Amino acid sequence: MKDGLWVFFKWGLWWVWRVPPLMAGTRNKTFVHGVVGARSFAMIARMPSRATSSSARERLVAAAADLIATGGVRSVTARTLAEATGQSPSAVNYHFDGREGLLAATFEEAAGDISAWRSGWLATLAADPPSDAFAGWFLALTLERVGSRTAFLVLRELRHQSARSPAHRPLARQEAEAADRFWAAALAQFGLPAEAAGACADYTEAILGIHGGPPDHPDQTAWLVETTRRFCARLSGDRGQAPGWDGWRQFARARGAPEASPGLATAPASAVRIAGAAAAVLGRDGMEGLTHRAVAAEIGLSLAAVSGHFPSRVSLVRAAFDHLIASIQLVRGGVAPDPAVRRPLIEVAAETAEALFDEGGAASPGLLALDELLTAAIREPDLRRDAEDLRASRGENSAKLLHGINHAAYPVDGLDAHILSIATTGAMRSAYAQEPAVRRPWLAARLTASVGAMFG
Repeated sequence: MKDGLWVFFKWGLWWVWRVPPLMAGTRNKTFVHGVVGARSFAMIARMPSRATSSSARERLVAAAADLIATGGVRSVTARTLAEATGQSPSAVNYHFDGREGLLAATFEEAAGDISAWRSGWLATLAADPPSDAFAGWFLALTLERVGSRTAFLVLRELRHQSARSPAHRPLARQEAEAADRFWAAALAQFGLPAEAAGACADYTEAILGIHGGPPDHPDQTAWLVETTRRFCARLSGDRGQAPGWDGWRQFARARGAPEASPGLATAPASAVRIAGAAAAVLGRDGMEGLTHRAVAAEIGLSLAAVSGHFPSRVSLVRAAFDHLIASIQLVRGGVAPDPAVRRPLIEVAAETAEALFDEGGAASPGLLALDELLTAAIREPDLRRDAEDLRASRGENSAKLLHGINHAAYPVDGLDAHILSIATTGAMRSAYAQEPAVRRPWLAARLTASVGAMFG
């Protein structure tokens, strides 16, 4: 009960006092506030604390979920589980036939929790709710998803694992399909097109990583509200002129962040090479595989040489951050659309899918590394500020893509591009759950439907 009560006080009361001014342009506020109140108490009733369970098996699953949420799969070891549960290190083998069995049970438990969460949100809808209430309902759901992060981080880890290994892919695919069905049902209730279900699923899947974790939330609320309101407006068919927006970079500057991080600009060549190797290891093996020894083997240097430049694991992760920041081409505002070079959406979507996955269906190592780093920044306070330059680039590259699509003639801006980047990231994660042979065509079809629903 303690976790549920904390979420109620943190988000339920915050909504009572803070959201009305931010939602000033949204009608049906009574409906929105009713949803939030019902959701706060429903979540308390539906999410019991596993800490009170007397089952050794359940306590191991609960501990594994907490460890994954705070440290990723790499933190789930016999020692950490024994410390968390007070059980013998051999308990994992006894109850689950090993670590992989425990991980599978933990992923299944998280999928069940989120299935109940989705059912609860559908239950908040009255018969035939007004379509203009969708934005408030969607925003309330998004804020709760960001605040109730454990199960979602566990399933995010499931998708990461399914990108590299087939063992957990069937469950990841089932969960992604369940998300699509949930959104199709919700959109039908509001009288909105079911074709937008994929866009909703992908937006809510990616928002936690791009937005950041709950510790950052109070400073980012206005950003999240504005982004989500625009997303809902586009799904609802609003194609009119919208105010400009400078994306995450404006938020970072408002917090006093530097215009640009010096990164590796002044580092010696050997340190730059090590940072590149760290990013490569991260993309191939994930955070679990990023160690000084693995980087040394990747680049062919001694362990002492790697540790000499980056003595701690956090400094090594930061080096990978800096390498990715330097390698990302930032497309800033003021991109002028050229009708002569615009192409059909289906062609642009296919080209994007080819850039994200190779012919064999393997995900781009650079994008996997980027995804891993943003997830790490949610969990590790020391990395959060390092992630802001990466988050600042979200949407800037998508601006070029958006202006190259032969969509209807209406103005788009950096906020639209940012939304497209969020949805594309979520679609990429959903594609991880597909079999490698179909990832490219699946993602191309997904992007075609989602972008068409938002900007077609």
